[in-house]
Amino acid sequence: RTPIREAIRKLELEGLVLMIPRKGAEVAEITEKNLRDVLEVRCALEELAVQLACDRMDEEGIKAMKEASAEFCNTLDSDDITRIAQADVALHDIIVQATGNQRLIQLVNNLSEQMYRYRFEYIKDFSQHERLVEEHKVIYESIVKKDKETASNMAKVHIDNQKKAIIRQIRLEREKNK
Repeated sequence: RTPIREAIRKLELEGLVLMIPRKGAEVAEITEKNLRDVLEVRCALEELAVQLACDRMDEEGIKAMKEASAEFCNTLDSDDITRIAQADVALHDIIVQATGNQRLIQLVNNLSEQMYRYRFEYIKDFSQHERLVEEHKVIYESIVKKDKETASNMAKVHIDNQKKAIIRQIRLEREKNK
């Protein structure tokens, strides 16, 4: 029981679970405010990560990034949202790891569960997949060319598009439930 309580407490601290007295734990609703808060932080971290990766990514990292990009594209042929989301995370993780900045890596890891929730919601929207591939391609090519400005701008666009798409989903759900 103790490990389960600790896990639920951690999820509550991350805003993923609500504790309701005399009822138990409940999955927290995705709200626009929470989404904006998490994605604002993610955007800043991603922009910093791609800028640092432009300077610090080595040939091995470039190869890993290329393979992760290809794997992400391959997963889009399936309907397995979890697999697609994991491939997306893997690609972004390679970029973050390439920075060599342990504090940045730690911050991204601390937010990973919250970011994954929104990433998962975004990836469920199959109409966004082509856009995701193109954004990843621009980020990848910019890092290879060491073009910090383009990489940073595309990282921002990438997160903004995610935010807009999920807000649309939230509002559609709200309208459906009225």
